[in-house]
Amino acid sequence: MKPGRNDPCRCGSGLKYKKCHLQNDENEMRTREPHHAPVHDAGMRLVERIGRWAYDRFGPEFAAAGNDLALEEMEGSTQFIVPWAIFHHRLRGMPVLEWYARENADNLSRRDREMIDAQRQSWIGFWEVRETVPGKSMILTDLLSGEKRLVQEASGSRSLVARDVFLGRVVDFGDVSVIDGMYPRALPPEEASSAVEFVRQTLNVKLPIAVEELRDFSLSLLIVKVWKRAVESYDERLRTPPRLQNTDGDPIRLTVDRYQFAPGDRAAIEKSIGALKGACSIAEDDDGTRSITFIKSGNKLHEDWENTTIGVAITSENDLRIETNSTRRANGLKKVIEKACRGLISDHARTQTDATEMFESARNRETPHPPREPMNEEIQAVIRDQKIGHYENWIKMPIPALGGKTPKQAARSARGRGALDALLKGIENREAREPAGTRYDVNILRRALRIEE
Repeated sequence: MKPGRNDPCRCGSGLKYKKCHLQNDENEMRTREPHHAPVHDAGMRLVERIGRWAYDRFGPEFAAAGNDLALEEMEGSTQFIVPWAIFHHRLRGMPVLEWYARENADNLSRRDREMIDAQRQSWIGFWEVRETVPGKSMILTDLLSGEKRLVQEASGSRSLVARDVFLGRVVDFGDVSVIDGMYPRALPPEEASSAVEFVRQTLNVKLPIAVEELRDFSLSLLIVKVWKRAVESYDERLRTPPRLQNTDGDPIRLTVDRYQFAPGDRAAIEKSIGALKGACSIAEDDDGTRSITFIKSGNKLHEDWENTTIGVAITSENDLRIETNSTRRANGLKKVIEKACRGLISDHARTQTDATEMFESARNRETPHPPREPMNEEIQAVIRDQKIGHYENWIKMPIPALGGKTPKQAARSARGRGALDALLKGIENREAREPAGTRYDVNILRRALRIEE
């Protein structure tokens, strides 16, 4: 049986049927109406008509209406600036929309009046993508007001994934909701959460914020500027090389210690090194070199690891090379090997390469990634199993973003649960970009930690 317009939607989204799948169901019934015009197109035509009228009416004043946003240099900014200039920016005391409605009152059709009223009810929000049907629609939640919408959106639903957050306007035309003015850059959930918190603290209020307040011009301007600053901060972090460290927490510096020795001493050196604590069996490579890997039991970061590789000692005919990935590990291994090989090795020389230098070098020669090759089901299953094992261990690991607490510990307090929820959204967002067959279901973590939406 088809639900009533105000009944809960059968999909379980929590929205009323009229705000969720009603439009999809009606679209299926309209497939035989080739001249049906989508309401989004009608809204765009209204914006274009008001824009042309405003330019003729106000000239340079209207042309400069978006200057307070400082978005002129951002690619794709027009799609946000134009609706802002028409529906939000105050021109001689009120928005252009109101000037247009007042001065054209006698010529407006009933449809125009309805669409103008719909625009008046809209606001600029931080809209989180909950679910997408690529090429068709998205379920959204405004992180500021808590309002939910099912929007008919083709292009955005192809580029955005679960937990992406964008700044924009969602307009309700009767039972149909559409995006009318989207900021050109979306953010991942962690950065968007920080923007929400900044707005909340600035206003000194609790969430959710009433929609009536969000329609206020001053608050709209604040929201846009906060988002712009969040995007700039995020871009700056992307440009800053990450601080890479090994599982002991040491900064990664690829370190090579070299020594010379007499050709006849090679066997004695390998015997002395092989007798050291943590040394594995000698392995011979095709190029004639022989290597001894050093390990230690357990791992500081990964509880399920039985051991950790510290470094490797490599010998050739008259050369000893010790390779490690941090200065601390290098110094420790160098000390014991020099003691074991005293009188056999000489002419020590060290070279180090910082991870930041490697990162920058790789980025400078970066080439476009080729399309991913399809993976068979067996490989996909292996990847899924690896992720399951990783996240089973993750909930017991200290996490810096949780103040050094493990996810299990953080889940015991309201503040910790809030930070944990943001982390889980970030994981879900990253997984949504992976091939469907390799995605990890973050709901497994939510159930284990008892973290509700």
